[in-house]
Amino acid sequence: MIVQFIHLILLCYGCSEFAGYYAKMPNTAFALWLTFSFLIIYYWLPSHTEKQTKNDIIPSFIKTYNIYTIFIVAWICLFFVFVNPLSALKDTFLAKSETLTIVIAMFLYLILLKPFMSSLYEMLKPVLAEKETLEDFLRARQTVPIIFFPPVIIWLVLEDMGLSEGMGLMSEIKTLTIAPVFLFGLYLLSPRLFNWAWKTENADSELVHRLKELSKKAETQIAGVKIWNTFNEPLPNAAVAGLISKFRFVYITDYLLKSFTDKQAEAVVGHELGHLRLGHVTSYLLFSINAIIIAILLKSTLIIYFPFFYVHDNLSYVLEIAIFIPIFAVTFTALARRCEKQADIFSSIITEKESFISSMQIIKLMLGTKPKWFPNWLLTHPEADERIENIRKTDISHINILIKSSNIQKYTLLGLLLALIIALINPLSIVYEFSKIYNASHTGNYELVENLRYSLPERLQNHPFVFEQKTIAAFYSGNYALAIVDSFKAYLRIDFKPEFLNYYQDSNPIKKLFSHFIHKK
Repeated sequence: MIVQFIHLILLCYGCSEFAGYYAKMPNTAFALWLTFSFLIIYYWLPSHTEKQTKNDIIPSFIKTYNIYTIFIVAWICLFFVFVNPLSALKDTFLAKSETLTIVIAMFLYLILLKPFMSSLYEMLKPVLAEKETLEDFLRARQTVPIIFFPPVIIWLVLEDMGLSEGMGLMSEIKTLTIAPVFLFGLYLLSPRLFNWAWKTENADSELVHRLKELSKKAETQIAGVKIWNTFNEPLPNAAVAGLISKFRFVYITDYLLKSFTDKQAEAVVGHELGHLRLGHVTSYLLFSINAIIIAILLKSTLIIYFPFFYVHDNLSYVLEIAIFIPIFAVTFTALARRCEKQADIFSSIITEKESFISSMQIIKLMLGTKPKWFPNWLLTHPEADERIENIRKTDISHINILIKSSNIQKYTLLGLLLALIIALINPLSIVYEFSKIYNASHTGNYELVENLRYSLPERLQNHPFVFEQKTIAAFYSGNYALAIVDSFKAYLRIDFKPEFLNYYQDSNPIKKLFSHFIHKK
């Protein structure tokens, strides 16, 4: 499911991290952005759609949808890079609000999504179900944003309410302390989010009875069964959500119920119950926390040991993306494929092996295969043929064997978590000292900044960050002459590797001094 969120993750990251980087002429950029948006939506898009439909060209849904959504994300990110609407709020709290940034990005995304998806609907109409209206098609495209945006906005509100005060990196580390609680709450309340996104309805009593009996066999109690509205799209799918049995539901699409036999449908649901019984939710929770710590460790390491990237913020963000996203993608998909195979075997044990195999064969026919160019090691689910072969050759006949395997998986992730926490101790202590210097500099306490500087390891005493904070402290205390001297020291006395010196010339601390002067005035 994470694959469906990638473009929205890029939207949030791009808009929040790169907002205003090239907003040299925001009014002009805004006028140009609006003009081109108008031309694209009202001239190019209708012309393109008409050309395709006239020539009876029916595009690939997945390919065209991905192209359109990536274009929308890139276009909105350009808006924030060159315009940054929050810059008009000047130095108010809202000018730094990530929540407001993402809310604006979200509304722009939903506004732009409608014309592009309407165009796609017109091109796909010959192959869509007769009952599927434009309203159905547009509503189906909104399910992912409905699931994605509310948790993101709640998280950002928590940050903006106080966790973002002080040094930026230190505030990110503070958010780590509430991340497990937030993720637990997200898993706990996910059924409500799914009910809203999918416009679910209660299943009939016979289906509820059958699936509750299956859940007892899986030793995973459920509160009920919900029919997942696919808005007349051919989507054979099922899901289970909710950490606590009182609020745990099985979700099954109306299309799956119509297209599968009772035993095949039970095999699909058995797979979802397997995710819960085998503790895959816990595995994903531990993985998420590990990913957060790795991100903090990467960022703090870059700032402390590679000051070149501290001086050049843009390159720092690019490097974070270049390192973190590939690590996240490869490791998460590997974990997901392993969990899927375990859940497949679990279902074949509590239902019937042949029922599960036949259900996978139907799903393969309906959904097709992945593009040849897409690597298997980036798939979250193994391909249907591989899953069928895996079930046929497995000799596991007892659930306890699977539970033991999944426990090893969880303990490995837990061990990695402990190792990452230990690895984070030293960088965290240095970042904490940097944070104290930051807080002292912004109160104009130059003497305290100087004392804190000499409490650092010798190699870090001439770090660009330290000299920048000395300059700020001198300026805020009214000692402008000392601020200028410290600016020159920062420019001339960097005791890091010589090859870094050429790069520092592009970020002359004197420029930063004047920016603080303008900011204060």
